Amino acid sequence: MTRPWLPALALCPALVVALAPDTARAEGPEVSTPFAPTHQRQLLDLDAANFDTGWIPQGSPVQMRFLVEASNGVNIALPGQAIYDWRTEELRFAGDLMAGSFGYEVGLDIVASVKVDLSIASWESDLLGPYDWSSDALAEFTPYLLEGHPMRPALLSDQTGEFQLASIPLVPDILILSGNLDIDLFVDIEAELQCTRIHVEGAADGPIDFLNEDESLPLDPGPGPEDLTLQATAHCQLRTEPTLVIYPNLVVTALFDEYNIGGIEIPIDLPALDEEVEMGPLELSFPRPEPPEEPSDDGGETDGGESDEGGETEDDGSDERGESDGGESDESGTGDDFGSEDLDGCSCSSAPGGGLGGAGGGLGATGLALLALLGLRRRRDDAR
Repeated sequence: MTRPWLPALALCPALVVALAPDTARAEGPEVSTPFAPTHQRQLLDLDAANFDTGWIPQGSPVQMRFLVEASNGVNIALPGQAIYDWRTEELRFAGDLMAGSFGYEVGLDIVASVKVDLSIASWESDLLGPYDWSSDALAEFTPYLLEGHPMRPALLSDQTGEFQLASIPLVPDILILSGNLDIDLFVDIEAELQCTRIHVEGAADGPIDFLNEDESLPLDPGPGPEDLTLQATAHCQLRTEPTLVIYPNLVVTALFDEYNIGGIEIPIDLPALDEEVEMGPLELSFPRPEPPEEPSDDGGETDGGESDEGGETEDDGSDERGESDGGESDESGTGDDFGSEDLDGCSCSSAPGGGLGGAGGGLGATGLALLALLGLRRRRDDAR
């Protein structure tokens, strides 16, 4: 099929470029990968934190003894995303909304015994208990608790003060003895967590540190073609200050004598922490965007071929019109000069703005009208 506009495209390369699709490099999107550092640490294990008070107070005819098992641990979870923008070549970290957690656990198992050694009677109780207590404080927040975070630091507090843990009546098998053992516990636990930096390695321009919340920093991905792979480590400051104290009070009555053993403090030695915790390194992987497709040569060849065909079709049509007009002009005696001028104009009709309908050359609308009038006059002369 003849396409009269193709010769114009062939003669005007600028127009071809303007109509061609944009082949500039496509902008890469933001790519995210999980960054969820965690830290679980058992500060004291029940098996490793057993201690025995022995019989207290020493030298007393009425004594008590406590076997204590203590445990405490820390659990930290900072779920979120590392996000790389291939357009700006910047990296940032965004924590999952209210998904971060900081837990501090403390547990006690207390077993008690009582011994009476009087001149009128001697008695030792079986083991009493165990009596359990635990604190499982939890703080929730949006990671990563860097500088500028509105919830920084994450705080935990259990300041129960002194309360009664157990009250145990003594039932000796000796009628002249009776008594009661009260165990009070004092609890004051504080803990806090805040992150100081996220350290990133693996970039082409060297390691970088993120110090502020919602911070974006430039990071060179390198030439590729491999995916961008990094290692990130969260550095956080952890502080714990647990204070637990057992206050026992023992009352024993033997006949008409009463023995009251109180005012004794039994501190539970739990470690206090103030140290930096490293969580990582964790691998971050960002797929590299696909490179843009190279411009295809098929379109240019196809346009060129169609342009040639179109040009030949236009030339053939011009010849046919020229011969037809020339024959009629010979008979009238007026068509040769006019026809030759028009044929010269038609030979360059493929230029933009030209052709049969163009104003810049070839048979314009006025020329076609004059040809029609001349042909009409010839027919009328022949009819006469």
